[in-house]
Amino acid sequence: MSALTDPKHQNRDVEKDSDPPESSSQNGSTAESEETGRTVRGLRWLVVCVALYITCFLYGLDTTIAADVQGPVIEAFGRVQQLAWIGAGFPLGSVCVILLLGTLFSTFNMKWVYITTVVLFEVGSALCGAAPNMNALIVGRVIAGAGGSGIYLGSLNYFAVMTVEKERGFYMALIGVSWGLGAVLGPVIGGAFSVSSATWRWAFYINLVIGGVSAPAFVFCLPAIDPMPGTPLRKRLGYIDFAGFVLGGGTWVSFLMAFTMAGAQWPWKDGRTIATFVVFGVVLVAYVLQQYFAVLTTPSRRAFPGHLLRSRTQVLLYVVTAAGTTTLFVVVYYIPIYFQFVNSDGALMAAVRLLAFVVIGVAVNLVSNTFLHFIKVYKVLYIIAGVFLVAGGGPLMVYLDPATSTGTIYGLTIIVAVGTGLSMVMGYTVATLTLKPEDTGAGLKMQNVSQIGGQVIALAVAGQIYQSEVIQKLSAALAGQGFSQEAIQGATAGAQSPLFETLHGELREKAIQAVTEAMQMTFVLVPVAGGVMLLAALVMKWEKLFGKAVAVGA
Repeated sequence: MSALTDPKHQNRDVEKDSDPPESSSQNGSTAESEETGRTVRGLRWLVVCVALYITCFLYGLDTTIAADVQGPVIEAFGRVQQLAWIGAGFPLGSVCVILLLGTLFSTFNMKWVYITTVVLFEVGSALCGAAPNMNALIVGRVIAGAGGSGIYLGSLNYFAVMTVEKERGFYMALIGVSWGLGAVLGPVIGGAFSVSSATWRWAFYINLVIGGVSAPAFVFCLPAIDPMPGTPLRKRLGYIDFAGFVLGGGTWVSFLMAFTMAGAQWPWKDGRTIATFVVFGVVLVAYVLQQYFAVLTTPSRRAFPGHLLRSRTQVLLYVVTAAGTTTLFVVVYYIPIYFQFVNSDGALMAAVRLLAFVVIGVAVNLVSNTFLHFIKVYKVLYIIAGVFLVAGGGPLMVYLDPATSTGTIYGLTIIVAVGTGLSMVMGYTVATLTLKPEDTGAGLKMQNVSQIGGQVIALAVAGQIYQSEVIQKLSAALAGQGFSQEAIQGATAGAQSPLFETLHGELREKAIQAVTEAMQMTFVLVPVAGGVMLLAALVMKWEKLFGKAVAVGA
């Protein structure tokens, strides 16, 4: 997700995001709407709003829906070594195109860019639903993620341009509410489909049904807003840093391949493993050099706002946002697996047990900027968030055990949810208020990459830890029982696997204990991320927003 971007400030990204010429009509359109009011009114306005909010809901839904269909997918396709890709594929698609989409929305007709991203999202969803194997499902998730990020950015851009200032905050806040509602219901809907006759495939097909209902609104009601009217195609294309976007996407793809295939699919010392890490390193270096020297682009049109890396505040905001995102997705993707093993829960019940965490996290997320307006010193809020993450994440890692009561797990995840919710989107607001106006769009770009990229990194690292630890510990627990390595690998995604259904008594208890010990190692990421956030917060400046600064450091 470019997820819950601050509704009061995201509209600046529309104007500054891609260094458009001063004659850009986007600024003119906004100015005109301030003077004359909205040009879209009445029933058409209602239809446009509902359609945009529905697609944001779907983006939120797909952000978390895969968390509870992992087990059934592994049962259908096997390939448990690719488990991390089920979750990480969606944000991978998003992070690879998020910067490019920002440029496209500010240089091309917004209507057709938006409709293109909706089509991408639906094509990816269709491929996921009809996937004949794991590889097809992963490709579908990546395509859907690419389209989903465009849906979200497009909605933000549309409401920024179509509304007047006094109403803009309200309409853009509803984008966050729509995304949050989808994120809350994602695991439950995914779990419900998984245990129904419709099967897990309808967790993805549902996007086609809802998207199809909304399609006429996009084609016939969505206004065609051209931010650069009269500008030739060649000049518009000149604003795109093609080399930067290709190398940036290649960096993320090679990173995920290296960290998901190493150990799980190939031994660490295997030549293929070494090759993937070498490719990742080479592409990363090429990307850094291309951006630093503005190769095949200009300094003002570079894909990544690297000049902000000189800002202590922006770098620390990048760190804390990524840390908060890490805690969210480790819990969302692995707590359901824990309950499936320990309580023998089905996919739906495991998702219901996740509701407390998701609801509290999204609720705190939505009011985090209210806290910021009240307290004003953002450093304090990040310290509080870090404390909650360490206080909840540390014990959660320790007590993630079959003997621990369900209520204790609920309580600890709720503590983590408070820290997660506080830290996930506040960086957007702080970035816009601590930068010069001309750098606001660049700051929001960094936050987008931090949030979505943080999700990719979190799921890749968590998947690597879990796969490595669980196979090792489960193999030791079941040694001498005649189970093949393939059967043991297949048992790591849920207790409904064929292997676990054959286990009884003490042997089953030993196997569950082995899985939960592996999960404890995976959940180390939560208190570690909390500790990183706390340390980053402690070295932040003492700045008071929405008023005179107090003791601003260097």
